[in-house]
Amino acid sequence: MRVLPIVERELRVAARRRSAFWARVVAAAVAVLIGAAQLWFNSDWTAAAGLGRGIFETLILLAFAFCLVAGPLFTADVLSEEKREGTLGLLFLTDLRAYDIVLGKLAAASVTAVFSLLAVLPVLALSLLLGGVSLAEFGRIVLVLANALWFSLAVGMAMSALCQEIRSAFALTGFVLFLAVAVLPWLLEAWTSGPQLVREILTTLTPAGALMAAPGAEFAKDPAAFWFTLAGTHAEAWLFLVAAARFTGRAWREQTAFRLSARWQQRWLVLLLGERGERLLLRRRLLDRNPVLWLGSRHQLKRTLLWGLFALLLAAWMVARLLVGWDGWSAGMTALVAFFLQATLKWLTASEAAFRFSEDRRSGALELLLTTGLDAPRIVEGSMLAMRRLFGVPAAALLVVETAMLFSGGGGPGGQINDWLPAAAAMAMFVWDMPTLAWAGMWYSVAGRRPQYASLRAIFRVLFVPWLVFSAVLFVVGVWNWLVVALLWLIVCGANNWQVRKSVRPRLLGEFRAAAAGQWRPVATTVPASLPALQPQLQQR
Repeated sequence: MRVLPIVERELRVAARRRSAFWARVVAAAVAVLIGAAQLWFNSDWTAAAGLGRGIFETLILLAFAFCLVAGPLFTADVLSEEKREGTLGLLFLTDLRAYDIVLGKLAAASVTAVFSLLAVLPVLALSLLLGGVSLAEFGRIVLVLANALWFSLAVGMAMSALCQEIRSAFALTGFVLFLAVAVLPWLLEAWTSGPQLVREILTTLTPAGALMAAPGAEFAKDPAAFWFTLAGTHAEAWLFLVAAARFTGRAWREQTAFRLSARWQQRWLVLLLGERGERLLLRRRLLDRNPVLWLGSRHQLKRTLLWGLFALLLAAWMVARLLVGWDGWSAGMTALVAFFLQATLKWLTASEAAFRFSEDRRSGALELLLTTGLDAPRIVEGSMLAMRRLFGVPAAALLVVETAMLFSGGGGPGGQINDWLPAAAAMAMFVWDMPTLAWAGMWYSVAGRRPQYASLRAIFRVLFVPWLVFSAVLFVVGVWNWLVVALLWLIVCGANNWQVRKSVRPRLLGEFRAAAAGQWRPVATTVPASLPALQPQLQQR
């Protein structure tokens, strides 16, 4: 009798995927480019030990960040997809148990991430040749990265077993990792007067604890703290896997639906859609303008939560600005906070754009919508108007608050150009990125083979590709000044957005029906104009 038979089968299938090969090639290439760029800009070979240390620390941070995002990318939708498709119960018709399924799915989903991490390690080991890093420290860092990857994948499996929708699983996985890696270390730094035993126990709950205890100087102070933190995080990951197995074992069974009373159903309907008078007013105001706009704007709870969240974040930002004082807040801090808020809003835009059509396509509602008298441009126009109605106010409020912060902190036109120019460039691209993400997310969700990953594909195409091109261009031309950097950033991002909209928008408007029906296929080659004339000759031969 074989142990864990599904693990062997899933590993055989995953090892033959082309994505596993290309992922490790891309990971190694990115690590080589980053190391080469750092050598290019810091070419002081008289201090080779410091140069090797700098490359080592840079690659560690990037590799650690990749290990953390591996959970949302690779395992957050492994089990939830099986539940959405209704195939999870079929696996339990065999003699497989819950832990067989969880470990098998984990093994298949982690192949790409493990191969990518292994491809980065040889580049990371080059710092040993430059000096400044010992072999023992390199070994501890490898253990930390592997343990962080294990922790992230285990969290993704637990949230995937708990949720059914990909957005919920992805959001919960990111939230748990954010608490473990960002919030918990910050609390430990702020809570300096707490009991030492409690602080040590809390340190084991975050992968960042082992990362901070791995360097040579910190490890020499307390070697036991490193191993204790590493073992605690590893055990915590196993607890997440045990929870994933328990959730999976119960998820496939048909449960008795929890029925709400008529009174609570009415309250939930009012909370979700608003009062009856508000719904009638919204219907009369939006239905004649565009039926799809009305369909996409009915859920008032979503808009209330989004607007309330950003109002709370912006209010907290302004309060923090007042507490720090007028002289203690710089334009760089404003640009940094605004960058994270803009990134959050961009991610929500791409997720909402992809979720609209992917869910309708999966449930068959999109085909029913196409049987009405609405054509594709009308449907797309209504979806874009609904997106603008949902995200327009938070985006405008963010730009207004950021502008006020820049002028109040001396970063306006009266200040230094280095202060406000990067923030102004980011604001201009934020206005352009939002509709581009909406166009790309809608098209990828309709035409993609895996619409649940349409938002990630849109984010990569619109947001990450310009960063890669921008970094490559800076590597070639070098950094001159902030004016050149900002203009170059605008040119690269603008050209990327123009190319994305040029390729996506005509397809979404002209080939929407074929893509929704699953009949659209990308054109691989262009047929020459002379081919029809040569066809009779070819037939004679």
